[in-house]
Amino acid sequence: MPRLLIALCLLVFSAGARADAVAELESFFQTTNTLSGNFTQQVFETDGPRISQSSGSFELARPGRFRWSYLKPHEQILVSDGKKLWIYDKDLAQVTVRAVGKALGRAPIMLLGGSTPLSESYTLSDDGSRNGLSWVKLVPKDLKNSQFERILLGLKGASVQQMVMFDKFGHRSVIAFKDIKRNTGLPAKDFKFVPPKGVDVVDML
Repeated sequence: MPRLLIALCLLVFSAGARADAVAELESFFQTTNTLSGNFTQQVFETDGPRISQSSGSFELARPGRFRWSYLKPHEQILVSDGKKLWIYDKDLAQVTVRAVGKALGRAPIMLLGGSTPLSESYTLSDDGSRNGLSWVKLVPKDLKNSQFERILLGLKGASVQQMVMFDKFGHRSVIAFKDIKRNTGLPAKDFKFVPPKGVDVVDML
């Protein structure tokens, strides 16, 4: 009898933890208007070695506005005002302009900066605790048209600290966030992009 009672208690505790992790994630997105900080991004073969590493800074103002700046090893900046997306590659001296929806669709950057509830596009479930973080797994409901098979978000307290993305090409991308600032004022000019003089502008709107 005591063993059965312990098992039932563990079951109840586990179910509560699952609900809390998902609820915390949904609450984070519902109550976050702006987000900024720094990041490091590593890309691995799904079960193999690292194939690239980069770092930079980011700013998000929901819904739809963001500035995602890769600073190392190569400078590339992605800026969106919610309608247009500018992609600036410094080495190529080129700016590409696209419509946000066509360019990003349901990409993870839109997940972070979008306005719709996560549950509309993803099936959410608890993925346990490890490395000091509580993890939630997101599986796209429209898998056929998604480039990702699943996404994991790691939370500490009520803040997203890591994002792990598994794509359909056998790659695992790990993004770690740090120096996060939430719901602080971000200048509107940060979400507009003026191409530097002398660069090629490719308009794909």
